[in-house]
Amino acid sequence: MNHPTSETTETESCEFNLDFQIPISILFVVTILLSVGENIVVSVAISVDKNLRRPSNGYLLSLALTDICISLGLIPLEMTYVWSYPEWPLGSLGTNVLNSVWLFSIAGSFVTLLVITVDRYRAVMSLVRYRGVVSWGRTLVITTLVWLYVGVVVILMGVFSFESTSGKTYEWNVNYKFYYAFLAVHIALPLLIICALYYKIYKKAVENRQQLLSHGQAHQGSINTSETVRETRLEVKMAKTVGFVFLFLVIVSIPVLILEIFYAIGSQSCIIEKMGVVSVWLTCSNGMINPVVYSLRNKDFRHAILQLIHCKRPRAGSAVPVVS
Repeated sequence: MNHPTSETTETESCEFNLDFQIPISILFVVTILLSVGENIVVSVAISVDKNLRRPSNGYLLSLALTDICISLGLIPLEMTYVWSYPEWPLGSLGTNVLNSVWLFSIAGSFVTLLVITVDRYRAVMSLVRYRGVVSWGRTLVITTLVWLYVGVVVILMGVFSFESTSGKTYEWNVNYKFYYAFLAVHIALPLLIICALYYKIYKKAVENRQQLLSHGQAHQGSINTSETVRETRLEVKMAKTVGFVFLFLVIVSIPVLILEIFYAIGSQSCIIEKMGVVSVWLTCSNGMINPVVYSLRNKDFRHAILQLIHCKRPRAGSAVPVVS
């Protein structure tokens, strides 16, 4: 994220020339078109395809809506920053809105993925109990609470950590003590919890593999398999898909965290300013990566998306998906 402050002196003479503005703008435009378009297709696919209309996919629907909001909220403001820098035409209100959307992009993505991972963990570790409690009503309540939580956190950050600005230039006006606490709670903590849960999911996958071997199902043609073991294996595959989504989120977040270190030690330069813009693009690009991951990892998603692209009628399949 961009962190220029009113005390910045090294960047006063910095300007974004066309050699930087045009390429980064092209990336932003392509990203917003693909991210919004792809996530709309994913949302429609989950809503209309019977094989995807499962309560657990409601969390993926929430993540898709989060990615759409991030792209629509962050990219236009960031492009305004790029083309007007070092001036800022949107005043102090625009500064507060841009910084709020940035905070939303962090909390919304990581908290939603944490909830999805917990859901996958419960499905893998105790499938029978999970199937007994999972429902669309429960998913709706949880996703609503997530959105409310993220919204309240962003509002509280705005009330207690946003400092006044001149409005003539864009300034990162978030108090650093609050901001780094925010990063610890919404990036570091979810990262640790998700890694711990995936370690347990991995152990369960190994146990599942051993059970399949003991039932003679590791080889083609065997038929004496426990239905619970088979379905648990399916849930493990779905958890792997979520794991890839999380992995890409971490990858695009690493440059952001590296930049935060430079900002923390007071490093300011024209290169840092440009890298801040690139880090925003990387954050938004995650929204166009997720649907690709769903399509490559999940046959049902791939089939439903292709049907929508070719304007075909959604299929009326079973409620149990097939995950490749």
